[in-house]
Amino acid sequence: MNQLKALTTYLLERQLVPAEQLHAWAQQLDLQLTWTQTELGLHMGNLRYRALFDLDDFNDHPGRLMALAGSWLEAKDPGRHLFALPAPTLTVKQKAPGSDLLDVSLALEFVEPLYLTEDAAGEIEVFGKTWSFQHHDLWIAEQGDVVVQGSPLP
Repeated sequence: MNQLKALTTYLLERQLVPAEQLHAWAQQLDLQLTWTQTELGLHMGNLRYRALFDLDDFNDHPGRLMALAGSWLEAKDPGRHLFALPAPTLTVKQKAPGSDLLDVSLALEFVEPLYLTEDAAGEIEVFGKTWSFQHHDLWIAEQGDVVVQGSPLP
């Protein structure tokens, strides 16, 4: 749940509330298996989940939180439209009549691809190979030579 962690870090850095007043967690996890080999490894599937963020004793305009979350999503999760993810929702509850303090809840959905890396010592057996559930590096060539019939192109 990398997106949940990343957005939590982003919101904490904005100091909307003290760290102990920001609570974030995931619910409604759903794994859609695909089992497709790609240049990134074996695409096991997509994890779809609902991320919830509660900010206790929030003393700012709720629109600021939505603007921050929206700008983060625009920059960090540009493929949301591919999964028809709903727009984030915000629930605001005033702490007490006449109080400037609010309890604010932000809810949104994420879809994250999950990959397996081929590993001789891996614990996951699929397609006659063993795999590990771990981060893997994608190496992209930055330069190269094209050879046609034994001769390099100019």
